[in-house]
Amino acid sequence: MNAVTRPSTAVDFVEEYAAAAERFAVAVAWADPRALVPSCAGWTVSDLVVHLGNVHAWAATIVETGLPAVEQNDHPRGSRSRTASQWYAGKAEDLYEVLRHADPEQPCWNFAFGTGVAGFWQRRQLHETTVHGFDLDLATDRETAETDPVVAADGVDEVLTVFLHRMSQRGHVPELERPVLVSASDTGDAWLVSPQPRREPPPLVPEQPSGPVEAASPRAPTVVRGRPALERSGAAVEALSAPADVLYRLLWKRLPLEESGLVVEGDDARVRAFLGSRLVP
Repeated sequence: MNAVTRPSTAVDFVEEYAAAAERFAVAVAWADPRALVPSCAGWTVSDLVVHLGNVHAWAATIVETGLPAVEQNDHPRGSRSRTASQWYAGKAEDLYEVLRHADPEQPCWNFAFGTGVAGFWQRRQLHETTVHGFDLDLATDRETAETDPVVAADGVDEVLTVFLHRMSQRGHVPELERPVLVSASDTGDAWLVSPQPRREPPPLVPEQPSGPVEAASPRAPTVVRGRPALERSGAAVEALSAPADVLYRLLWKRLPLEESGLVVEGDDARVRAFLGSRLVP
């Protein structure tokens, strides 16, 4: 990770992950495995549990080896909620042991930037588990508890500094005509998200046979973190603000915009277009 993508040092990612995984396992034990997950189209609670357990196993292998790994495809041995909960808890515990013994600075592959360090996965598994906890709450009609503001702000940071890059790599460049200032009203964290200038295709050389024109590759927005830098830039045109927990769930599309209480300054349509983009997988 470089200076732009380095996560907060105020969060104990491994212990926060363990707490989120424990909450998830307990909730699974009381959930109907056939219940639909509205935030994950076509998935049931059973699908959600299998997905998250296998992601934990996949991440554990990557951290242990420092290399890419084949995705896991394991399943609980039965369909009962308690069986699924115990299966998931085993996967989560295995990952916990790997993460807590890993040096966050040891070299390790990741899917967003290729080269990186193990700390990427300590952070990623916390947010993977927390967000799927939101999904489980939605599937079981449980009220979602507010995420700790510091953890939520780090989750917002991960979306803006990691997933905007990753999704742009995959061809999903966000709708962003002008810079947008994203502010967490309770923690004071802020991010200025600016579009990259479009790259023009290389000119054709007249005396050579014309061939296919090289397509401009998608380019992720640039993100500047920290209010002092933002104030110096003077570049923000649109602005949106809300508590960190609201921004976190909103960017992950686990909270409808109409229910967010988001405060918008500037062009509301442009802000909605940005938020409506495919910002995360």
